[in-house]
Amino acid sequence: MASDFNYLKDHFPKNFNQTVMEHQAVNKVLTFCNKDTQFLLFTGMFHEVNGGKGITDDLEVYFVNYLADQLKLTAFGRAAAYVLEDQTKFIGYDIKSTDNEMWSQQNIFEANDEGQVTKVIDKFSNTSDTNPICPLVSRYFEKIDFPEDTLEFLKNLHAQVTPSLIEIKRA
Repeated sequence: MASDFNYLKDHFPKNFNQTVMEHQAVNKVLTFCNKDTQFLLFTGMFHEVNGGKGITDDLEVYFVNYLADQLKLTAFGRAAAYVLEDQTKFIGYDIKSTDNEMWSQQNIFEANDEGQVTKVIDKFSNTSDTNPICPLVSRYFEKIDFPEDTLEFLKNLHAQVTPSLIEIKRA
């Protein structure tokens, strides 16, 4: 079976592009997998479990590192919408492994006047195996010695978001 990194690199953008078209929206998502399942965690639900604050940059890094340690993950990914100065819209995909393998790609998308996504171009426009689109990804898998109160917060957060995980069986 493909490594988790290669699996996410090969399948995450395709799967998420389909989800974007189904919902006509690009919502930031974190993803990881084990040997037979890929998990999607949409970050919009963090408003409900983090006192209305959503997921801050530090919380994202802490939570990814916590999950990586607790679940023994070997790869993690994220996707979010970006808009360039010329108004080009793209989905930015970043995937990183515990071995510091990195993959980033951009898929252009179009939206109507109401902001609903009408098209995602499956062929990616730009890629990199060294530079993440989101700089937070470079902090994934850092060893962090969490204080007890932070560790307890992350444990509770994990318990709260687990029912919201979307599972996709690996092919």
